[in-house]
Amino acid sequence: MRYLIVLAVLALLVVGLFFGHSADQQAAFLLTVVSASATLGGIAFALYGWYSSKEIPDLVEKRVQERMNEMEKRLEKRLLAQQEAMQKVIAAYGVTGDPDRKIALLRQALEVDPSVYNGYVALGYVYWYEKGDLVAAEECFRKDLEHHPDNYQAACDLAALYAEQQEWTAALSWMKEAVRIRPESAKDFDNDPRFDALRSNRREDYERVLGR
Repeated sequence: MRYLIVLAVLALLVVGLFFGHSADQQAAFLLTVVSASATLGGIAFALYGWYSSKEIPDLVEKRVQERMNEMEKRLEKRLLAQQEAMQKVIAAYGVTGDPDRKIALLRQALEVDPSVYNGYVALGYVYWYEKGDLVAAEECFRKDLEHHPDNYQAACDLAALYAEQQEWTAALSWMKEAVRIRPESAKDFDNDPRFDALRSNRREDYERVLGR
């Protein structure tokens, strides 16, 4: 649009200046051309302003609405996945005497939603206390911390797992991490029998980690 206006103005100037009959007529014609160009520019600007006020807000609103619809669908899908996963975790709690069935239910829950609350911790307990698989249990507790870095309980469980294997340094390290995440957890270690051996063998380090 702008280029068309410029070309039109130039054409009018050429015609007027070369074919005018006097300097006064040429000057008057020049003023007319300038006025016309200003008018054309104003019309173009007004048209653009009208388009902006009508079309652009509609386009923005449409895009925003589309984005909101997409977010709503994703949220709904996420909530449904969380509900399904939690139902499977709860179902696993109700299983007795069949650790493999528990593991299957918890694995299904984690496939649906890897971040389901207590999913990996519960699976770790099954491997640890019912299957005796300490390696798998450790992996589960670490996985839980990947999804929930602020879960001090998973850090406590890792500390207890290492304490059971008399790996005192690793146990103390995870105790320290648990206290870092939740300072109030320090008092819980004294009442946890899983740390009796650690207290007996590394009492000074135990107290130091707990900030005493």
